[in-house]
Amino acid sequence: MKKTKTCYLTELDVARLEKHAAAPGADARLQDMLDQVLERAAIVDSREIPANIVTMNSQAILVDETSGEHMTWTLVYPPEAEFASGRLNVFSPLGLALLGARRGEKIRFTPPSGAEKVLKLEKILFQPEAADDFTR
Repeated sequence: MKKTKTCYLTELDVARLEKHAAAPGADARLQDMLDQVLERAAIVDSREIPANIVTMNSQAILVDETSGEHMTWTLVYPPEAEFASGRLNVFSPLGLALLGARRGEKIRFTPPSGAEKVLKLEKILFQPEAADDFTR
C-alpha cells in the first residue's frame, strides 16, 4: 500500500470547501473529492498553520523537474478560478494535490490527459495566514 502524505488544512478552509462542495448545482463529485482529501488531512486552527504549507489563496511556484518549466499558481475556490490567469481551481486534480502540501514536497496528480505528473513545490510566495489575513 502506498503511504499517503498527511496534508494540513485550516478549519476555515475546510468549512469553506464544504460549502462549495454542497452548493446548489455543484458537481456531486466535489464532495467525494473533498472527502478523499479530508481522509488524509490534519485540520488545524488558522493561526497555527505553518507558513510553509499551501492553504486556500496561497500563491506558489511549482517546478516540473523533467522539463525545467516553472509555473506560478494561486489556489482559489471554483468561482474565482481562471486557468489563464494562474488562478487554479482547488477542485482540479492539481489543486487538490497542492492543498495542504509543504514547501519542497513533490506533488503527484493525474491531469485530465491521464498521465501522472509530478511537480515540486519550490516556493510559497504568499500564504494568507502567514500574512495575518484570515478573511480569504
